Amino acid sequence: MDPVHRPSGTVPALPQREPADHEVAAGAIAGVAGGGALFIAAAAASDQGATFPLRLVAATLLGHEALDPGWAAPVLVGLLLGGLTAVVQALVFASILPRGRPATVSAAYGLAYGAAAWAVSWYVVVRLADPVLFAAGSAGGMLLLLLLYGAVLGLLLPPLRRVLP
Repeated sequence: MDPVHRPSGTVPALPQREPADHEVAAGAIAGVAGGGALFIAAAAASDQGATFPLRLVAATLLGHEALDPGWAAPVLVGLLLGGLTAVVQALVFASILPRGRPATVSAAYGLAYGAAAWAVSWYVVVRLADPVLFAAGSAGGMLLLLLLYGAVLGLLLPPLRRVLP
C-alpha cells in the first residue's frame, strides 16, 4: 500500500526531507570550516610550531615518528585525518540538528555537540587510538577546541541549508 495514502487511524507518513546531497553538502562545508577554525586555534596556541597539532593527529597512524620535524609527511596525514574527522562529525551533527532554529539556538546545539564530541573523542578515541596526542594534549585545551568547532557548526549549518540547492 502507498505510505502516503494510508487509511485513517494508521500511522501518518513521514514528512518530506531535503535530498541527502543538500544535507551532505551543508554538513561537509560546515565541517571543513569548523575544522579549519579548530586547526587555526590549535596552531596559534601551540608553543611547538604551527604544524605540531597536525603531527599529533598523524601520530594516530604513524606513532611517535610523526613528531619528527624533519619528516613532512605527517603534516599531510594529520591534515587529511583531521579533515576527514571534522567532516564526518559535521555530517552526524547535520543529521541531528533540527531545521528552522535561529542561529543562536543552533550555536547552543553546536556547543552541546562539541562537548559531547569532546567527551567521546578525548576519553575514548584519543586515549585508545592516539596515546601520543593524549600524553601531549590536555583535556581542557581539547574541550575548548571542540567547543569552538561545535559553535562554528551551529552557526554555519542553518544558513548553508538555506542557500545550497
